Amino acid sequence: MLVFQKTSEGGSEEGPVPTGVQDVQAAQEASGEQPQEKATKGSKYSCLKPDFQSTSPPYEIPSQNLTRGSRGTRFLVLFMKNYEGTTKNVYVTSEKGVQVNISTSSHLDPSLKMQIDMNLIIPSSHHFVFSNQIELTSFQKEFKSVLIETSDDALVVSLDGVRGSADGTTNIPIHKLSTRYVVITAQPLSRNSQLAVAALENNTQISVRFRMKQYTSLIIEGNKYYNGDVFIFTLDRFETYQIAHNTDLTGTFIESSNPIAAFSGNDCTELNGGKYCDHLFEQLPPTDTIDKTYIVPPNSDERDTIIRITAIKLSDIYYMIGTVNQTRLLGGYDFFDIRISSNQSCYIKSTEPVLVTGFGLHSNSSRLGDPSMTIVPGINQYLNYYKIPIPTGYVHNIVSIMIKASSKAFIHINDKIVNANDIVFEDKFSDGNVTYSVVSILVTQGEFKALTLDGERFGVMVSGIRRDEAYGFSGNSLLP
Repeated sequence: MLVFQKTSEGGSEEGPVPTGVQDVQAAQEASGEQPQEKATKGSKYSCLKPDFQSTSPPYEIPSQNLTRGSRGTRFLVLFMKNYEGTTKNVYVTSEKGVQVNISTSSHLDPSLKMQIDMNLIIPSSHHFVFSNQIELTSFQKEFKSVLIETSDDALVVSLDGVRGSADGTTNIPIHKLSTRYVVITAQPLSRNSQLAVAALENNTQISVRFRMKQYTSLIIEGNKYYNGDVFIFTLDRFETYQIAHNTDLTGTFIESSNPIAAFSGNDCTELNGGKYCDHLFEQLPPTDTIDKTYIVPPNSDERDTIIRITAIKLSDIYYMIGTVNQTRLLGGYDFFDIRISSNQSCYIKSTEPVLVTGFGLHSNSSRLGDPSMTIVPGINQYLNYYKIPIPTGYVHNIVSIMIKASSKAFIHINDKIVNANDIVFEDKFSDGNVTYSVVSILVTQGEFKALTLDGERFGVMVSGIRRDEAYGFSGNSLLP
């Protein structure tokens, strides 16, 4: 049994950022304040390789409590139903070597528990692979959640997939979990949308108020539920429950008596009439941690993006694509979709908090990529430092950065200034007196580190593609 040092899970305000004048001047001279030239269609991509050997970077990491955002020391992870035979991957990333304890419920089948439970010391990053038997079964109470504990702050990313069907999510630390969530799924064409929950405490009562097409019904335990009906059930510690349906469940509302972990997506969906299905999978942020203002980058490789905006309460929403702007009034738990191409970005501003999700589509020009789903970070959820894993085995891995244009020159990635040859997309737009930049960069698998020398916060979204498959996740989707 590992003994862990106690760490704070409360978070605090960021302290001053120690930066060197010479570093700032070098950043300005190397990349300048002017927008860099866009990579043209058909240009050869180059890659930024993570510097795994670097032990003393030429600058200090911005001073902050790393428990901010999605970092923490305890995570409750689960895997919803996916296409048959998929691999359950978990990436744990920290600033230094940490002790990791992975445990499951004593009620789990002993042979499966033996395959998953472990404790070990890892370097700054480690890739775990779990048995696909840990995957949930719809409409069954099971003890199939996994508790991951680390001796110091870490980021935990799950990637569920096999060749042809995969997606990922940034897991939310336990101290940031809550009791209220809104579900996001896509309209299934041939399989199911789904939601799943896991309890932290015994006797946790959970209610699910369904949002689905009028006159569409869902049968659970012999009872028929319609739009607006509420299904109530109780789970014990580490117990899980998954609900699946052949219609879109976006806007379904989950509420619980104790904090829970909530997930949603699709087992495998074609999305927008594509030829091949892919898994959609996201851990949902609590409704009290979502934002009002968002910047949505595009997907790469000729993949369009469907942007879904879901309201928590009556909201007046303004959005801008290029020089075109529109407004829309949205009722509570209603949603609408916007579509952008692979050379467009979108700015969204709402009078009330809204949840914004990006669905990547199939490529218009090749078989690289497939549907993917990512919770988009709001601008008030941005951080000034990230260390995240880039999954293995993909043809292209893309990191998109959203930042104030005045601070773009101060971005360092893997201890280096961004090279213009690594940029595959770039855009900028203004809102009032503030101009924002969106920059997408091709990177390789391994550890990815990014910070700003001037301490400015920025958003990060990660995506990857290979033949008939794609994944996506964000660097953080929680308010501090």
